[in-house]
Amino acid sequence: MMNFKILNTAGIFALASIFSACTDENHAGVLTETESGTTIASIEGTVKNESGYPVASAKVNLISATHIAARMAPIKTATTDDDGKYTMDSVTAGDYALQISNTDHTQSGYQTITVEEGTTDLQTQSVPEVKLEENASLELKLSAYELDLGDTLCITGTLNCIAVQNKDIEAGTVILDEIPPMEFTKITLIKTSDEDTDSITQDVLWDFAPGKKLEVSEIRIPVIVSQDALSTAKYWIDKTELDSMIVPVTFKTSITNPVLLSDDGDTLALYKFENDPSNSKYLTVIPSIDVGTYTFSVVPSETAIQPVQIYKAFSETTPGMNIIRNESWKAFGSILGISFWITKDSLSSAADSIYVDTRQEESDVAFSIKVGREPNQLCAEIYKRTSEGEDDTENNYTLKDSSCQEVLDGERHHYSIFIQSHHIVIAIDGRVTDTKDFSDQFQSIPPITLGNHKLEDFVIYSLGEDVTQSSDSWNKLHAWLSAYYALQK
Repeated sequence: MMNFKILNTAGIFALASIFSACTDENHAGVLTETESGTTIASIEGTVKNESGYPVASAKVNLISATHIAARMAPIKTATTDDDGKYTMDSVTAGDYALQISNTDHTQSGYQTITVEEGTTDLQTQSVPEVKLEENASLELKLSAYELDLGDTLCITGTLNCIAVQNKDIEAGTVILDEIPPMEFTKITLIKTSDEDTDSITQDVLWDFAPGKKLEVSEIRIPVIVSQDALSTAKYWIDKTELDSMIVPVTFKTSITNPVLLSDDGDTLALYKFENDPSNSKYLTVIPSIDVGTYTFSVVPSETAIQPVQIYKAFSETTPGMNIIRNESWKAFGSILGISFWITKDSLSSAADSIYVDTRQEESDVAFSIKVGREPNQLCAEIYKRTSEGEDDTENNYTLKDSSCQEVLDGERHHYSIFIQSHHIVIAIDGRVTDTKDFSDQFQSIPPITLGNHKLEDFVIYSLGEDVTQSSDSWNKLHAWLSAYYALQK
């Protein structure tokens, strides 16, 4: 088992998901309300320096938590008075950040805040105090993210962006100043060409210290596993560590065969999503995962092979797509997992009720995922072949079992189905909604045909015996599915 280095564990526990951008260290303030309200009439706070004295005339910017400075202006701005106090009116519910700088732009501060949804308005709400510290800076090698002339790099959720100029090309580096001392986990790369502009969100782990320069010379990929992500897993198996976890990572590179290299020298193979417009989405498998932050470098490998747990992954499906079984497919045997994101769309005909189908002439036992009798239901149906007819219509099969969930409600949901031999588990948004045995078992997994519905992040995978064969009544699999969903969000 690989011994991956875990960094900043205590500060990472507060992360809500793998792509979260705040930690315990940023002293994020949730604007709790004495009365719930849809709009905070005003928010007020205080800005101080490192010595604890009020900072007058500091500029306070209210931005969204996903702010991209190259494309957006601050939502609101304010200036502190002689006592370091500021007020902003008419702030609606949402996730925000405050980025603050002194008058000579030598010190700055940063804090996330959440204005919670409610039913009534409030007059005034206080937010936690912000302390200004000496600015940090970034020196980034252009080759790390293959930046070229005119490309722009932004630290997501901040006012910090820089466009690559001729002088940067000559130096091979770009320098970004006036960065608030803080840990950030997302950047946005805006790449331009003669034909198009491509925007990519990249996961990072950039920890800026007051008055220090952070030097970045290579792509560093963080995999952040929050306490929340594994809380359900702990409910099922009374521990957070899970085996063979499939994890998404996002980065853009021209490396033909990239792999992830841990700080301890271990490598992880990557599977690239097919049909990915951004050309930046991958899956990897971490042998053993626990709460914390795992960091990797992206390096080339001429001998890179895909993770054995992943058979196919599509960023989005196309109507009528047929996934044919081959030799590697047969190696999966009778163990199969399928997951995807789905949002209900309109049905133009009865034939459009099919989302996933495995009813083929060669299959004695098959399954399909289709719309149920109720239009808001998505049903997994198990079939037994009953005739040797030449055609492959539904008439050749007898319905043996069915499991329906009300997920076609117009919202976006994550659907998982896992089959091993004659056992089936279904999870919706990480919550197991059905688990059962059926009489007819799968000897092998047949080819898959997809219907006319767009499915996002469609993944076909298998799992090892450490997850699927245990004495705890499938609890390990239930724990795995709940964590898998949390890491896909």
